[in-house]
Amino acid sequence: MKQLIIALCYSALLLILEILYRKIFHIPSIERYAESYLFVCLFVVLFVYSKYRITRILVATLFAISVLVNNVHYALYQSWIGPVSYSLAFKEVKEITQAGITMVDRFIYPLLFGLFEVAVFLSLNFIKRKRYKFSWVFDAVFYILMMYVFVRAYTTKSHERFISPNTVYSRLKSNYFSVGYFVGRILPYELFSLSDVPLYHQNRPNKTQALPKVRNIILIMGESATASHFSAFGYERETSPFLARFKNETGVVMKEAYSGGMLTAISLPMFFNAIPYPNGMQQIAKGETNLFNLAKTQGFNTYFYSAQARDDMHMMNFLGGAWVDKMRFPDNEGYSLRESMPDNKLLPEFKKINLEEGNHFIVLHHRGSHIPYGALLDEKEKVFGQIQAIDNYDNTILNTDRFISDVYQYLSTQNTDDWLIAYTSDHGQYVTNEVYKQGTLEQASYIVPFMVYSPNKAIQKITSEAFSSCQRTFHYQLSSLLINLMGYDYQIGGCLEGVVNGNILSGDAGYLKIDAEGKETYHH
Repeated sequence: MKQLIIALCYSALLLILEILYRKIFHIPSIERYAESYLFVCLFVVLFVYSKYRITRILVATLFAISVLVNNVHYALYQSWIGPVSYSLAFKEVKEITQAGITMVDRFIYPLLFGLFEVAVFLSLNFIKRKRYKFSWVFDAVFYILMMYVFVRAYTTKSHERFISPNTVYSRLKSNYFSVGYFVGRILPYELFSLSDVPLYHQNRPNKTQALPKVRNIILIMGESATASHFSAFGYERETSPFLARFKNETGVVMKEAYSGGMLTAISLPMFFNAIPYPNGMQQIAKGETNLFNLAKTQGFNTYFYSAQARDDMHMMNFLGGAWVDKMRFPDNEGYSLRESMPDNKLLPEFKKINLEEGNHFIVLHHRGSHIPYGALLDEKEKVFGQIQAIDNYDNTILNTDRFISDVYQYLSTQNTDDWLIAYTSDHGQYVTNEVYKQGTLEQASYIVPFMVYSPNKAIQKITSEAFSSCQRTFHYQLSSLLINLMGYDYQIGGCLEGVVNGNILSGDAGYLKIDAEGKETYHH
């Protein structure tokens, strides 16, 4: 009994240390304290009660890695380590070591704090162990838990929880999934070449000029907005009156576009890392073509303002969160970590940015048309009623149109023409009077709106040449355009052929290929 009480007290102490670590280094707090305590308790109990020394060594090693590696990784990249980063670490250990030496000032204090936590954990060794006949059960529990996460990682069809760690998870829980996915999925796929999709790789582009071609880039990234429900593209309801008028203005490019993926967790990482084909996970992890990374290198101030709950956006490490200067979520506006907010609440903070000084790459990320449709709209904004799902969905499209209009009108008041506004959506939705769904092979699920405009005549010439011959474009074409406009030697993508990825970044769950004739073929 005394041994158990000591173990429970140690667990409480280690949880307190994690809470303290988060407060000292300004990391979001744990979401579920009871669950986090149970995770710590599990490690402590397995270490104290396991029969075999090898088990205790493995438990201690997993604990140490979870703490030390995550502390260093967060200090450098503002996220817990993911399985793809583990894969890269083993492949490029020399490069990582050399880079780490130059950045030691950024992670030395989190590392030292982690070493103290590990020392506290290892001091459990001084507890006098009693031998029990059933001690082997604890060894068995450890190996069963590890085999469970390995097998689950290999067989799962929903990979977001594994590949994009959630910061509100404890470091132990996060690393349990990361190590599990690395060993259970990535390692066997690489060792035995199980993936039929080759890795995508693109070198970091070179600068073509010291200054960008345009100083202010404002990207509005929509959520679940399908092109087929915009009156600007022929929809019967007047859901986008501003865009319908705006499309006829000189210099405006407005098209339907194929999204990079059918789900947010696929589409956004592909877009913000300029990935034209599946299996770009390593490219994403390196960040060599990440929009925020390239913008920072070119002297842009970078912003990511999202209307989506912070708890829904733990994929930020795949979007380039490490290179975002200013990041805001609804909890910055007084909402909880799990609450999203109306899109128009993004505007006040956006308008505080002084666009006349410096260069700015600004992303305004919508909650927009996410299910449940219209939940964040006021009654006066529900112009089409709310009897059926399609009514609520169309209300959200109209609200998005108003938002784009507001941003454009504000930019038009600036004393310069040195700005560009772009709009698209991560993916679409299939919505009728009878059904509504996403992630399916209906075109509405992946054909989204696309608009780009700059009052600058030189930029208009570039966008016109890039898109004038396109009946439909691709997300990659917009990503590559932005990289080019930032001042890099990067060819703007074509619109003759491309892909829409399925529900796994590697493409192993299937993807849609569009050829030069516009024929769509599903590869599985």
